[in-house]
Amino acid sequence: MKFRRIGSSELFVSTVGYGAWEIGGKGWKAGTEDESVEIVKKAFDNGITFFDTAPIYGMGRSERIVGKALKKVRDRVVIATKVGVVWDDAGKVRRCLKKNSILQEIDDSLRRLQTDYIDLYQIHWPDEDTPAHETAEALQMILQSKKARYIGVSNYSVEQMKELSRYVPIVSLQPPYSMLDRGIEKEILPYIREKGMSIIPYSPLAKGLLTGKISGDYELGPGDARGLDKNFTDRDRFLRNIERVEKLKKIANELQISLSQLAIKWLLHKPEVCSVIAGTTNEKHLKDNIGAADWELSEKTYEKITAIVSDEELFE
Repeated sequence: MKFRRIGSSELFVSTVGYGAWEIGGKGWKAGTEDESVEIVKKAFDNGITFFDTAPIYGMGRSERIVGKALKKVRDRVVIATKVGVVWDDAGKVRRCLKKNSILQEIDDSLRRLQTDYIDLYQIHWPDEDTPAHETAEALQMILQSKKARYIGVSNYSVEQMKELSRYVPIVSLQPPYSMLDRGIEKEILPYIREKGMSIIPYSPLAKGLLTGKISGDYELGPGDARGLDKNFTDRDRFLRNIERVEKLKKIANELQISLSQLAIKWLLHKPEVCSVIAGTTNEKHLKDNIGAADWELSEKTYEKITAIVSDEELFE
């Protein structure tokens, strides 16, 4: 396994991380809690040191599993979680970055994760109803109390990052980013580069499209987590993506690697990307993802891949 620094922080993380969205269970087949604990432990045993979760993943389930699985190795891992998406007793979800809510959320996350501190505390989604200075005041208090070591954001625009960074330092951005979703390359990636921050891509396998195991006759079912993704809901775009995937498969076969490894390595070719978080509940898939860290992608092959995924719609 190889390691990279998150922005200007002192955090060094495995270039392949573990995304704990799926083990939250909502929209995915997560298995039992014991099975989920075991897959997180296996991720660590196979070299992953970076684990990314959030309270909303299963409404606390994912954080509890990550905490239980990593309690004995806490000093050897980097744990990232999030703040700003809350729910009520009826399960109604909303965004909230108000000071008091954040100060409550950090304590709830620490309890579920069975730890005294979060390495990277990330704003999950923007909250347009709360001023950035109020959010930042709570985050500064959390940093000063050492309940979190560093602050990151997720799903933020350049303007939103500029505003928040006036009040609190930000070391990373977690956006959706893959071969089939390159929108951040227009404005966000140059800003990240300029500020010395890091990118932590989520959905690097485009919710399964870049595993090569989804065919053109795939249909969305009730509760499917892909039901809000334009790569699946726009039928014409979906079929064009299937065509792109077939071309990418040929390159992967020539290199004698899996398509998943090719997709992860393509992202890691960019120095701004510190770790690619790929979630799975399957041990075979886990080891396959980890294998992406063990080889280098030539510039020639990178350009060959990029030519396949450079249609304008992929930058929207």
